[in-house]
Amino acid sequence: MISSQFIDINNFQRAWEKVADKRGCAGVDGETISSFASNQTVNVYQLMNSVADGSYQPFPCKQVIIPKRNGSQRELKIPTIRDRIVQQALLNVISPLMEEKFSPVSFAYRPNLSYINAVEKIADWRDMGYVWVLDADIVKFFDNIDHHRLLQQVRLHIDHPGILCLIKAWISVGVETREGLILPQKGIPQGAVISPILANIYLHEFDEIISASDLEIVRYADDFLVLSTSQERIAIAKSQVIDLLDSLGLEINTDKTQITSFERGFRFLGHGFLSDAIFPVDTNKAKLKSGIETNREKTRTRKTSKKKLYHNPYRNKKVV
Repeated sequence: MISSQFIDINNFQRAWEKVADKRGCAGVDGETISSFASNQTVNVYQLMNSVADGSYQPFPCKQVIIPKRNGSQRELKIPTIRDRIVQQALLNVISPLMEEKFSPVSFAYRPNLSYINAVEKIADWRDMGYVWVLDADIVKFFDNIDHHRLLQQVRLHIDHPGILCLIKAWISVGVETREGLILPQKGIPQGAVISPILANIYLHEFDEIISASDLEIVRYADDFLVLSTSQERIAIAKSQVIDLLDSLGLEINTDKTQITSFERGFRFLGHGFLSDAIFPVDTNKAKLKSGIETNREKTRTRKTSKKKLYHNPYRNKKVV
């Protein structure tokens, strides 16, 4: 069923249109959106046939370095136009399937969900008494995903040898750098169409284990909050989360992880949380991730003087 939906000319045409709409750069083969579009009907048909007859082989990704405002750099690994079309065609088919299985605690890379929904859910848990927080981050999550475990997890949901071979090829194909081709031992390319859903599949078990406990979790990609009603329980939860991530081949980022509370205040997904107030913050200008408490009195003054703007704006699910 998945195969017939995947290898379908209408599906590949939709995939091409989606890739074209994003107007991304060329990959290592130099083919641009414009050049593919010049003969797109034939190109789409030939690309689909190459996947169907097994002759399709992905190219290495192109390394693109993006400077950040804080002075650091972000590495993207960009597939070719044709590889992006095939990935999008597969994504068109498996996304609805996985949406039926993904946990409601996961908010990134999902249709009709955004970071605002995650912020709203945090407010919900706070109002229900989950006021102690483990604010956590995973060290280089995309770069440290274990290939073998990822394919095992994918197979639990999509047991199709051809599709598994495609995914294995995409995550193993490597990246072309100035120093030459680098073949990864682990990790998935951040910049590939298929990578976000693979990331959510990889952490699906993590979501379910935490959700099945007496804790609550709100996860947006590799940033997440674990919430509890007591300080003692959240301290235990930190050790449990570290052990659980370790079993997945992942490591918690100690510099960006803290135990805090709504009373003390913290920042998450571009918002500040302090008592019953939630407000946008510029995280690029902030010196400390948990530094809201250093401006506590100032924030309280703002909350009082601008009560309509800052006083629990998420209680009625309306976000400005």
